[in-house]
Amino acid sequence: MSHRHQHKRIVFGLGSGRSGTASLTALIDRQPGGICFHEMNPSCAVFSGNPQPQINGVREFLEILRGGDKARVSIDYSRPSSVKTYQKLQTMQEVCLIGDIAYYYLNYVGDLLQIAPESRFVCIKRDRSQTVASWMKKSSIKRWRSLWIADKLKSLLTQTPFHTAYNYWQEHDGSVWKKDPVWDSSFPKFEASSREAAIGIYWDYYYLEADRLQREYPGKFRIFDVTDLSTRAGQREILSFVGLPEDEMVCDEGVHLHKSS
Repeated sequence: MSHRHQHKRIVFGLGSGRSGTASLTALIDRQPGGICFHEMNPSCAVFSGNPQPQINGVREFLEILRGGDKARVSIDYSRPSSVKTYQKLQTMQEVCLIGDIAYYYLNYVGDLLQIAPESRFVCIKRDRSQTVASWMKKSSIKRWRSLWIADKLKSLLTQTPFHTAYNYWQEHDGSVWKKDPVWDSSFPKFEASSREAAIGIYWDYYYLEADRLQREYPGKFRIFDVTDLSTRAGQREILSFVGLPEDEMVCDEGVHLHKSS
């Protein structure tokens, strides 16, 4: 009997965002019997204070691993990536490894381990300055030049704000930065002199807490550098931590480790 039939796993990926979590999703998703979401239900997530959406998710994962109805998973249907992964899940004969990757799991690790102590948490860490720069770019509102002019003119005529960026990391009234009903609630908020400074403080907070979790839950929560995702040795380390047998690991697209030199 294959090892993967004997050991079914749940994996949660974490990281500050802009840190390679999409690559981690792809790595988990390509494993034999593996399926992995990426931010499957952010519309129901808050960064702290209410673990229930995450608790519901891990219970759904457990039921699927036990052979339950694969259609019973709570996803955000406004996210094409979640819908695509959900559709793939429905076609799978057997699920041996299932997970979700999202930064907002950070404050719910203990809650999830109470329900599914076999879960593994992989936290990806990227350089602070690179993360801040990437988030600054990602949270900017991009427009074609013609649309920029039209929107600017409209804001002047209607006396409404002309937004050039979102700010998920500070409390604000929407006059300078655009409000986002989904993502604003899934990030913590900080006092800072600028959006850029707030993102830096967020990074500091995130990995300070990740370090604490790694110490509190050895063998279940581990921080990996983003560069591990781009090397075969790094991918092997991640998959070994998750609990996959070495002879069934798939690193790089379609390459089995036990077939490599």
